[in-house]
Amino acid sequence: MRIAIFLFVPMKIMVLVTLHYKTIKYNNMPKVEPTVSFQELRNFMEKWSWIDPATGIRTNGYNYPPKASEVQRVPFFVKYVTKQGVLEKGYATCLKVDRHRHQRMIQFVESGEIRRICDYLVIECDGSRIITH
Repeated sequence: MRIAIFLFVPMKIMVLVTLHYKTIKYNNMPKVEPTVSFQELRNFMEKWSWIDPATGIRTNGYNYPPKASEVQRVPFFVKYVTKQGVLEKGYATCLKVDRHRHQRMIQFVESGEIRRICDYLVIECDGSRIITH
């Protein structure tokens, strides 16, 4: 499905922006499936959780303050393909990131198993479809 949006700017120039959405059928109702690039996996996999020293409230984010207490990684759901072609999925936490090789070291929550996955082989993360260019 294509949606065309017309934007009017102060100089009376009309700009046409076309958005592409992939629709899927679920109970006869179209639903937009969110898709993001594999280069934005940091937004899903590298979150921290801590208790804020100023307010005492548990907070999620990417950079925790140095005086925060109970700092821990936030688990996420990941579905990916191994280099041998096996589909794996489960809840995991990210331990390390190699940005140059596009690889991450994750640890599964249930089994405690540690794996190294490639960013471009990730299919889904927290309900968002990951696409490779």
